Amino acid sequence: MKSAIATFTDTSGADMPAAPFVRAACLSVAIWATLSAPVHADPDFDELVGKARAVDGDTLEFGFKRVDLWGADALERFQKCLVNGQTTACGADAWQVITNLIAAGPITCKVQGKNRYHRNMAICRNANGQDIGQGLIARGMAVARTDEMPSYGSVENSARQSRAGAWAGQFIDPLLWRRGERLPEHQTEVRRWQRDE
Repeated sequence: MKSAIATFTDTSGADMPAAPFVRAACLSVAIWATLSAPVHADPDFDELVGKARAVDGDTLEFGFKRVDLWGADALERFQKCLVNGQTTACGADAWQVITNLIAAGPITCKVQGKNRYHRNMAICRNANGQDIGQGLIARGMAVARTDEMPSYGSVENSARQSRAGAWAGQFIDPLLWRRGERLPEHQTEVRRWQRDE
């Protein structure tokens, strides 16, 4: 009596159980479906209120929801600056500053729009009513994006004149830093090994 299990015949003519082939086919379909699933943008919302965590110098996380600060572009987490000829971890300093600014919670963020990555952009205030983006700019830990928030321009000018934070030395604009630009002192030189002829 022949087995009730389905079989395939391989090129040698021998019958083979179908189960491994079916499992492999199902796995292939599952992987394809996962990889081809559309990537969804952040959910739309108008306001967030509550305890927030600083992901980096200008990104706050409320549980599973994130907002980037509107009009303030902070130094990146691993960005370095140069002050008096010495390298400083100014990006880590920016993260510490925003962490201190949000310590007075709850935080209120009002969404103004989305950036090109479909991330929600918001003006955020701590429990004392302090504008967090403005606070970062005033301390020289972020640059003003005046196309989004014109009033931040005067705050940046004051920080620049008083040489606050990164303005005390040299740094790359965070936007350019994300594109790969570095101060000459921080460029990584990759050399190929060459055999002496």
